[in-house]
Amino acid sequence: MLLIIFWVSLFGLLNKVSSFQFPTIKFVGISNDLNTPRILVQNGPEEAANLFQRLENHCANTIRGDKDSINYDIQWYPNLEEGYDIAAIIFQEVERVVVSQDDNDKQQSIILSFPSMKRQDDLEKLAQVLKSDKCKELLCIENAFAELYPSSPSPYLHITFCTNVNAKSEVVYYEEVPNAEVREDISISATKDWVNNFLGKFRLCPYTSSVSRAAVGLSSVGVPVGGIHVVKANSSDLNNDRVKSQRAAKLVSAFWSEVVTLMQSSQDEWATSLVISPEYDTDFESFANVCDSIIEPTVVETQSTEFIGRAWFHPLYNADLVGHSEVIAGHSVPHKMVQGFMQLLAKDDESILEYDEIAKANDRVRQTPHATVNILRRSQLNAAAEYEKNLGYKRPKPNSIYVRNTRRLAEVIDDNI
Repeated sequence: MLLIIFWVSLFGLLNKVSSFQFPTIKFVGISNDLNTPRILVQNGPEEAANLFQRLENHCANTIRGDKDSINYDIQWYPNLEEGYDIAAIIFQEVERVVVSQDDNDKQQSIILSFPSMKRQDDLEKLAQVLKSDKCKELLCIENAFAELYPSSPSPYLHITFCTNVNAKSEVVYYEEVPNAEVREDISISATKDWVNNFLGKFRLCPYTSSVSRAAVGLSSVGVPVGGIHVVKANSSDLNNDRVKSQRAAKLVSAFWSEVVTLMQSSQDEWATSLVISPEYDTDFESFANVCDSIIEPTVVETQSTEFIGRAWFHPLYNADLVGHSEVIAGHSVPHKMVQGFMQLLAKDDESILEYDEIAKANDRVRQTPHATVNILRRSQLNAAAEYEKNLGYKRPKPNSIYVRNTRRLAEVIDDNI
């Protein structure tokens, strides 16, 4: 449960304003039963096969394109229900196309159908994200659209990729670790050392003491101690040109795959996850761009915020480059806000740090050995909030964790921590 205390505070800040909700509209003469494809799948393999055949026929008659110039196939996932499972499959397939397509290949197009999904509207929302300018740029996507039941026999998402996916881009070298296999071991080891000897040592998160002991102290609200799962996103041969679309696809795919791993594991096995991507170590802005423009909106549009929290870390993390003045998902609290918390909570005998000191220490909290995405369990975030509420007068003052950590790191930051 890495940095869960920050998320408890951020959760309150981000939920002060409730978003407008459109009323549900029922149209006369049109079925509102959105689960008919799921029912057909549950009726048995024969009806599921018939449903798939109907979908194939529908797509053949609906989707235009010369199959001599465009490759596409229909991939069928009849039993997936949750948005995070569906997102994991989608971005696994996006990674496959982006990484494997050669310059001379036909244009690639994939159709993914999920007849049992709980909220088929999520596919339309995902399509909107995928055909955004940022996703077109970062993932070489030309277009994306969804067709839902009852317009289609089964809901599906259709993604078309640009030709020449593997356009040449800047080569990224890692001089400190020349061997790819060794680098993976070293990068995971360095991240675990960061948890043990930085996060745990300075108690930046009261609920994490080491890589094997997260969610500490929450047994009274039903949360067992668990480990931190550290995984590395796939990488390519270092001798090849590094393509920004490949890097982005691999990071996003690794993120969603790890969400599924976390959700399928018990809390006492893995309390939280860290997904590391050394390919972004020297490029904070590109890393943040992928996190903010692809990962975050897909988390929101699949309603996966019900299950997970997330936060971005980077060796060069710099909140001033993010340029936010208010709290935004994934990022640190802005320096100005931390300064305001410090002024508000300072005791009579405590000095107020200079802004530059606050900024340096506040950024240092988010500076990891490698570009990293932290995935947290929403259930544990809620449990931590309940635990603190039950502390009564012993409950920490709101936002005091940011002040405490900033002061703590400011005292030792010159020691090259």
